[in-house]
Amino acid sequence: MKITQVEIFEVAYPNTPNWHPILIRIGTDEGISGVGEVGLAYGTGGSAGAGMVKNLAENFLIGADPFRIEELWDTMYRKTFWGQGGGPVIFGGMSAIDHALWDIKGKALGVPVYELLGGKCHEKLLVYANGWYHDYNAPAEFVEPVQRLAADGYKALKFDPFRKRPDGVNEYSKRVLDKDREDLAVGRVEAVREALGPDFKICVEVHGNLGPMSAIAAGKRLEACRPFFYEEAVDANNVEMMAKVAAHVDIPIAAGERLYTRYGFRPYIEQQILDIIQPDLGLAGGISEVKKIATYAETYGISVQPHNCASPVLTAVSVQLDACIPNFIIQELFPYRPAAHYEVVTEPLERQVVDGYLPISDKPGLGVELNDDFLVGQAKIVVR
Repeated sequence: MKITQVEIFEVAYPNTPNWHPILIRIGTDEGISGVGEVGLAYGTGGSAGAGMVKNLAENFLIGADPFRIEELWDTMYRKTFWGQGGGPVIFGGMSAIDHALWDIKGKALGVPVYELLGGKCHEKLLVYANGWYHDYNAPAEFVEPVQRLAADGYKALKFDPFRKRPDGVNEYSKRVLDKDREDLAVGRVEAVREALGPDFKICVEVHGNLGPMSAIAAGKRLEACRPFFYEEAVDANNVEMMAKVAAHVDIPIAAGERLYTRYGFRPYIEQQILDIIQPDLGLAGGISEVKKIATYAETYGISVQPHNCASPVLTAVSVQLDACIPNFIIQELFPYRPAAHYEVVTEPLERQVVDGYLPISDKPGLGVELNDDFLVGQAKIVVR
């Protein structure tokens, strides 16, 4: 079997600015294709990710054997020059290609990807709901929406209580919080805890925006709410600063969406700074690399919660890895996006949640296919 073409799609959803998933499909001479996603659907850099896949395809993929996944990963890492330095663009491109290669291999062998990685450790996967909270400001406003989440069967949620100013404007905070903004953030979490009771899992997101002084002060106040984890309380590029927060706050510390490959996670794992690592399978190196990261973390008793803020393709990818790692703890999910966001694939998993759990697809490969009807008219690059 040989790779014959690579399609790259820059998806533009209707009425959704600044949200552009980068999807790929690798075709072969035996008619089997595989799909993948660059984890740069948001922020700035999606087109760069699409361009990186194009460059990688032109230089390393056409004519290659798609079964030789490890060899191709190593080739892209070492022969691009920039792989041995890294960042979201190069590793995002490599990740998407890695997804598609595993998808092809699973389909060719007639098994889901998790079977190729060692088989299931779990029958279903606990998820938490993200993306629901942007329209609310005062603590009392959070009560009704979180109760709806619970009524829909979810047992866990995540939100950033620091992101919105007291006047209702969405704006990341300064490194040092004003007292009124700290009070408001803590009040929002307190309101959610009171509305949901003691057993519901509340994940507190900070997006790396606080300095250590404010992260510690706010974190100590949040301890009484018993968050499931405290995510990116400070910039994850500063290992020592995250360690300082971990040493002073009695909440499980999580981070990892902006760390790449085993090398980026190494100090956090070896120094046991994080309780939960959050590699993004669309950015950290794909299935091949995140499986290694998860195994490395397991030797230190660290749990894995894959970051997932992209299209249903990355959800399907994440589920295949989650299924086969013993230290999986919970999966991020965005279940309340506009309906069009899920139409990019056939049978999106986001629509299959039952009582707060995702099923694990047993279809060959990743278990999803791109919806070609939806992709008509989308920006597309083809490499042959």
